[in-house]
Amino acid sequence: MRSISATHPPIVKPPKPLWRQILEHWMDYLFISPFYITFLIFGLYPLLWAFRLSFSYWRGFGPMEYVGLGNYRAILRDPYIIRALVNTLEFAYILLPTGIFIAIVFAVILNNKELKGRGIFRTLYFLPYVTSSVIVGIVFIQLFDDQLGWVNAALKSMGLSPVGWLRKSPWAAKSVVILLTHWGGIGYNILLFLGGLQGIEPEIYDAAKIDGASEWQTFWRITLPLLRPVIFFLTVVATIGLMNMFNQPFILTRGGPRGATETLMLRLYQIGIVDSRFGDASALGFLVGLLVIGISAIQIRFQRHWMG
Repeated sequence: MRSISATHPPIVKPPKPLWRQILEHWMDYLFISPFYITFLIFGLYPLLWAFRLSFSYWRGFGPMEYVGLGNYRAILRDPYIIRALVNTLEFAYILLPTGIFIAIVFAVILNNKELKGRGIFRTLYFLPYVTSSVIVGIVFIQLFDDQLGWVNAALKSMGLSPVGWLRKSPWAAKSVVILLTHWGGIGYNILLFLGGLQGIEPEIYDAAKIDGASEWQTFWRITLPLLRPVIFFLTVVATIGLMNMFNQPFILTRGGPRGATETLMLRLYQIGIVDSRFGDASALGFLVGLLVIGISAIQIRFQRHWMG
């Protein structure tokens, strides 16, 4: 006669209350608490305070006066904001593809094992990234000054007319800002592409050689597709950085000549710090933040499709 054993459902213990879990792991929470305390004081609180300020009128002292969406309407009606937005997008449109192209070219050259002294070259290319942008800006002012610059001195020595690089010609001022931005940031981009290149398995290149692929075919069919994750990351990060571009035009031209190099962040500085319109500046900051989030979301959507 077969015995029938009774089956019992598994016993599920109710989850412990949150306070008890914290009490059991109090030492762990104690060690990670400095990060959260610092974030709350220097990150979250200023963000919430600035959000409140974007709906208020405040001149730096006294109580805030609630104005609703008045600051946002004032910013959207500001004609200089449109000009600053166009300038910022122009810089991003030029700097983003050229910066990635130049970085890939130099990374491929510096990844060549037969190149002598490539360690020295890598250091030299990365050196501008760790150099203070203020010092680099002073050097560029010495080079491109309209009256006493070395570049104009060289042009005069060759019998050519000097160029108003920083204060007279809009296209020349934009060119100098673009040059300084490339000079300061190209080392970081090269470093990332070098990491991507060194992550490609050598067996893939050996198989391409056995199949008779040329150097050009190897680059287009193997190297470039395998660098897509690096290109994807750099495109998003560089776009965010370029939309917040401030140091280069501030040091070289202060937004001139005639507003040709004024970016959104430079306009925010003018409104908030120079004109003491703190509510308008906060509203502009949040609008720029929304713009950056929107552009980044579009880039991520398209590039995910491109990466397959």
